Amino acid sequence: MNINTERLLNLLGSETAVQRFVEMFHQQWPGQLSALRKALAEKDWETASHEAHALKSQCRYLGLDEWADTLQQIETEPEKPVSIDHWPLSIDF
Repeated sequence: MNINTERLLNLLGSETAVQRFVEMFHQQWPGQLSALRKALAEKDWETASHEAHALKSQCRYLGLDEWADTLQQIETEPEKPVSIDHWPLSIDF
């Protein structure tokens, strides 16, 4: 998986901040993705929208635009079927 650190560097201003953001994302991704999957499975649209919003922003900052676009769709229309089951819980950059 390729991330766009230039986008993050422009946003955050330092390599140290970029590294911290990437580490934070790496640590939080499994829990956030699991929470989103659970909310969708339970048809808890409000929680699904909230989780998708948080993940969307993080993915966008990392240049994971295809995922961010899918998350945008979930955020705005969580009841519309979208499969994210194939997304990995563990991400290596």
